[in-house]
Amino acid sequence: MFLNHLNKFIYLLILFSCASVKVPPGGPIDSIPPKLESTNPKILTGLKNNQKITLSFNEFIKEESIKNAIEIFPSIDDKIDYEYQGKDIIITLPSNLSENKTYVLSLNSNFSDEQNVKLKNNIIIPISLSDIMDSGIIKGNIFGSFKQPSILLWKGEIDNDKMINQKPDYVLSSSNNFNFNYMPFGVYTILAVDLYNKRLPLNENKVSFYNQRFIEVKNKNVLNINFYFRETAIIDSLEVEEENLEAVATLVGNLKGNFILPLILELKDSDNSFKTELSIDGTFRIDNIQSGSYQLLAYQDRNNNKILDTGTFNNEKLSEKFYVYPDSLSLRSNWELEIQNWVIN
Repeated sequence: MFLNHLNKFIYLLILFSCASVKVPPGGPIDSIPPKLESTNPKILTGLKNNQKITLSFNEFIKEESIKNAIEIFPSIDDKIDYEYQGKDIIITLPSNLSENKTYVLSLNSNFSDEQNVKLKNNIIIPISLSDIMDSGIIKGNIFGSFKQPSILLWKGEIDNDKMINQKPDYVLSSSNNFNFNYMPFGVYTILAVDLYNKRLPLNENKVSFYNQRFIEVKNKNVLNINFYFRETAIIDSLEVEEENLEAVATLVGNLKGNFILPLILELKDSDNSFKTELSIDGTFRIDNIQSGSYQLLAYQDRNNNKILDTGTFNNEKLSEKFYVYPDSLSLRSNWELEIQNWVIN
């Protein structure tokens, strides 16, 4: 009897010791995009056409995401060849790169890890066939209602027709801010596009123009460029039902600086918009505001339509100049919030 029990025990011990070990279910979900850890060579100047560059990441990359994620700017006609090796991607430089330009290898928002966590902002890798890198900088912020904006740049002064028909020299996927480094000095044409679709004509994309026709990148001069995307449907909550008037807030303030009237103050959250026009003495007041957290902007209303116009291809208008208050505003029921001396230029 004892031997029978002993044999059963040994059998069960062997059975469980041979069973496969499984990772317990649950645990944190991966939400962090892949990060570039190193390049080989480390110094990416003095390179040669057709040279191989190894990009090493902190985790395994989803192979299917690479094809539409790797770009080189300024744009060239040759495709970029690459080899996939798990955490490494080996890129072969095109054969027609110029020696007097700084190029950037860009991994856009299509790029993801094996868990399909995509980049929120481009990974930018500067390369040069010479021993120097260009040092121009263009940066800025994006405001309003958008999903996945991109910033497009053309070298030189490009009119609207050419913008529609000519591929941009630089494209940068962004979130609520962007930063172009390693730019050659000179004049550029700039445009913001939400959910940029290369297969659509540019004028069929959702676009936002800057308030100047062209920008110039100069030595030791960082350009700050801001864009605004309007909602498809504008919700204007200037009128509040009478029974809710007791549960509302008020915003008052004054502006200083160089601006042209008429100038509209607009207080916005995801659902509401409250507007007023700046008085001649530089003061403003907005009543009957529903409590919540808001963004305040001011814009020069050139056509008196009480809307921040961001430009179109059809009439070749640029964006109206706008200003965004640097902090969000928390407004509570039955309170009056005051903004003193908001300086805009």
